[in-house]
Order: sequence, then C-alpha cells, then structure tokens
Amino acid sequence: MTEKKLGVFKQAVKASQEASNAIRVETDGIVIHEFSDYESYRDVQIAGNKAKLGRQFVKNSHIEALAQYLDTNYGPVSFGLCHGTRGGREQKWFRRKLTGNPEVIGTEISDTATQFENTVQWDFHDENPKWKARADFVYSNSWDHAYDPKKLFTAWARSLKSGGLMLLDHTKGHRPEAANALDPFGATIEALQALLEKDLRRFGKVHEIIDLSKMKDYPAQVLVWRRN
Repeated sequence: MTEKKLGVFKQAVKASQEASNAIRVETDGIVIHEFSDYESYRDVQIAGNKAKLGRQFVKNSHIEALAQYLDTNYGPVSFGLCHGTRGGREQKWFRRKLTGNPEVIGTEISDTATQFENTVQWDFHDENPKWKARADFVYSNSWDHAYDPKKLFTAWARSLKSGGLMLLDHTKGHRPEAANALDPFGATIEALQALLEKDLRRFGKVHEIIDLSKMKDYPAQVLVWRRN
C-alpha cells in the first residue's frame, strides 16, 4: 500500500515508527515504547500532533455523557482539566455541557496549542503548581501517549482536589496491540486498573468503570479513579 492510500492516522503512525528509536516492551496486559531520550519522544509527539491536527478522535456525544455523569455523581464543577486535546474540542464541549459555566482547560505538548481556545502548551507528564489540588475532574482519551505512566498519573492525581475524579477513556485503540511509537502506552482495562491501584494507592482508588461500549459513534469504557 502506498503512503497516499494510508489514512491520516496510519500515515502519522508510520512516520513516527520510522523517525523514532523506541523499543517495544511488553509485560502482562501492558505495552510501553521506551525512547532513548526525551527529545525523541517529544519530537514524535509534536510531529504526530501536526499530522493529525484536523482530525478528532473522541466524539461530542461521549463528552456529553461524561458531563451528565459528573453533574449527577459529583456535583457542580468549578475547574476541570482535559489532557492531550489537540484541537481543543474536549474542553469546549465540557464547558458547554456541564452546569454552572465552569473553567475547563486543555493541554497539548505541541506549539499548535496556541491556536486553540482554552488550551495551554504543556507536557501532561509534568505537574503544574497552578493546578495542584484544584481540579474537580481530569479527563483524557490521550493517556496512551505517555512514555512514563506512573509519572503521568501521579501528576494528574495531584492536580485533583479531595473527592475529585480522573476519567480515562478505554477503547480498542488503547489496547496493548494498538500501541506504537506515536501512542507508546497500551493496556487492557484490567491492567490499567491494576496499575492505578498500585501506583496511586496513597492518593485514592478506582471508583468504578462506566460502560459506554454500546454507543455507536464512540464505543468505550471509562475508568473512574477518585482522590481521597
């Protein structure tokens, strides 16, 4: 198959695999691609972001379902974080669907972040002192872009206030077999749950798994972790 016949996502993955020196490491239910240095990881992520900039993975209907979940099971949201949002749609949809006109911002490692409203350029592995213990919720369908899951989820947990929720999408694209240099971290939902229970046990625990697998446009499960 020629590159012209590949879709945008497959082209981005192919280019990332060719450009990176990542080594695929497999353990029980988890795949992680290890890079020789941080710059290689960052460059792959930025290139992939720009290649897929006009495309959207998660759907509006999914964010609407999560907003309803938060309104019903958490209560009023004043501040939320969406990590790895590329075109900034997730935070826009949460702002529209959640009651109370909350502040919701997104992060993106690429310099394209400046093009989109309520988006900041930020490596989502890093803790931001401005967000410490402030967020009512953290949402991401992009956790599979992590090179260091423990660092990633610890930073997200620390950004949550007491009782705050972390919402992690899990689709077929997040499974171990789907991992690649651009999406370097893949896990079964069972392995993801076990990882969170182990690495974040001093901060909180897995609350539940929401089954949205029957939704036609975006079948997914959502792992909900709650901070103490």
